[in-house]
Amino acid sequence: MKFLWKKNNGKAPSDALDNSPPVISYACKVYAISETGPTRSSNEDSILYAYPKGHFRTFFGMVADGMGGHQAGEVASNLACETAREYIHAHSEEANIPAILEGCIRAAQVAIVQAAEQNSLHKGMGTTATMVFIRDGFMYFGHIGDSRLYHFKNNKLVQCTSDNTLVNEMVKEGKITEAEAVHHEMKHVLTQALGTVKEINPELAFTGLGIETGDIFFLCSDGIYDVLQPVEIESLLTMGSSPFAIECIKALCMQRKASDNFSAMLVEITTEQQSMVPITKELNVMT
Repeated sequence: MKFLWKKNNGKAPSDALDNSPPVISYACKVYAISETGPTRSSNEDSILYAYPKGHFRTFFGMVADGMGGHQAGEVASNLACETAREYIHAHSEEANIPAILEGCIRAAQVAIVQAAEQNSLHKGMGTTATMVFIRDGFMYFGHIGDSRLYHFKNNKLVQCTSDNTLVNEMVKEGKITEAEAVHHEMKHVLTQALGTVKEINPELAFTGLGIETGDIFFLCSDGIYDVLQPVEIESLLTMGSSPFAIECIKALCMQRKASDNFSAMLVEITTEQQSMVPITKELNVMT
C-alpha cells in the first residue's frame, strides 16, 4: 500500500504510486487548498489525502482545524493527520470501515493528549477532524468538531456532518433558530474536539453511501463556511468545473478578508481514465 503525502509545494514523491493504473469504473480526483488567510500569521489547519491501494478507486481524505496557543493548534492538526496516515496505512484492508474510522479518530485523540502532557506549551491543544473513506463504490465518514463534510449531487449541496458546537446544541434544543445561530457570538465554542475533552463521541456513517459518477464530496474548515454560504458553494459547483470552484472559493475567501485560516478539499467521482498523478492544488500537511 502506498500513499500520496504532500507538503505545500504540491510535489509528489516519484515513487508515491504505481505507474500502471488498473481498469476501474470510477476514480476519485482531489482538489485542495489550505491557506493562512489575509488576517492570520500562521496556518493551524492541516489536510491529508491518500490512495491506500495505489489507485484512484480507494481514497482517504481529511481536514483538521487546530486550536491552542503557542502554535499548538498547528501541532495538534498535523499530529492528527500524521496519526491518521499511519492508521489508515495499517488498517485500510479491514472489512469494517466505520470501525476503521473510529479507530483512526481515537488513535489521534490518544496521540494529541499524550503530546500535550509532554509539553506544557501544548497543554489544552486540540483539533477538529473530518474524514472520508471511499472504497468499493461506497463513501463513509468520521467526524468530530465543526469542520464539515458536504455531498454535492444533482446540483444540490447537502451537509452530511453535524457541528459539535454549543450553538448547534442550542438550535437542536429549540433555544435559538438556525438564522440566529449564524451570527451568534458563541458559534465557535466546541462541545467535542480531539484533545480538548476526555471522552470523545465521534460521528460515524455506519452505512456507506453508494457513489455515482458526478458526485462531489466537499470537506472544509470553518474558515470556509464563515465566509461563504452553502448556497454560494452550491452555485460554484453547479456553474463550473471542480478546479474552477476551488479557485473561486479561495479567491472569495481572500477578497472577503477571511478572519481565520481556511482549508477545503473537493473529491470528485469521475469515470475519466487518468494517469496515476492526481490533480491537486495545495496542501498544508507536514510529514
